Amino acid sequence: MKSRGVVLVAFVLFQALNVGGQSKLVVNAPDSLSFLLFVDNAQMNTAPVSSIQLSKLNVGKHNVKVVVQSQEALLSLTTKNLISHSLSVSVVNSKLELVTSGELKLQAKAFQYWKNGSLPISLKDSVYVGKKGCESPASSSTVDSLVNALQSKSFDTERKMTARVQLEADCYLVKDIVKIISTIELEENRMDCIVAALGYVYDLSAVNGLLELVILERNKEAIRQKISQLQNQ
Repeated sequence: MKSRGVVLVAFVLFQALNVGGQSKLVVNAPDSLSFLLFVDNAQMNTAPVSSIQLSKLNVGKHNVKVVVQSQEALLSLTTKNLISHSLSVSVVNSKLELVTSGELKLQAKAFQYWKNGSLPISLKDSVYVGKKGCESPASSSTVDSLVNALQSKSFDTERKMTARVQLEADCYLVKDIVKIISTIELEENRMDCIVAALGYVYDLSAVNGLLELVILERNKEAIRQKISQLQNQ
């Protein structure tokens, strides 16, 4: 009876600890990458670090924000009792990536891109941190609408004129510029649009992707020269 009573007390004590339990959050990055960590809008470190551990995170839902330079990323985290939640922050192909491990592998969306504390402009798992040529890029819906409008036009010259106006009126990802200009058939018309778009490229590290829009070597060389001028500004 005595031993049974000890077991019962131990079980009740364990349950009590679980009710008021806490989780651990570990965030790591390579030494070359430093970040600020915010949990529920509270800043956890006063200076950028490459590793941080929070050992007393209350069970429940939390907003975890990682800031690298001017880029911010928000993670919705649901912590559980006696669980270690691990995040790794890294840069792959000039993009900031969040890799989850352990319990966090159960989380669905990892990363959301936020700008200037506003609502997220896009929901994606990576954030570009390379050299930028303009402000935040046009949304995928804007690009898709433009592509549909171009495809509805009967003449190549008309598509070129419309595309050029729009490419000079907004900021675009290279992959979206390629998608837009690919609706144009004649290479000379494509060249006009590429030249117009070069001043409005968001992800400059990917700008060489515009070379795939032309076939003639002289045109490729002309684009390379303009890209070199752009990157050396």
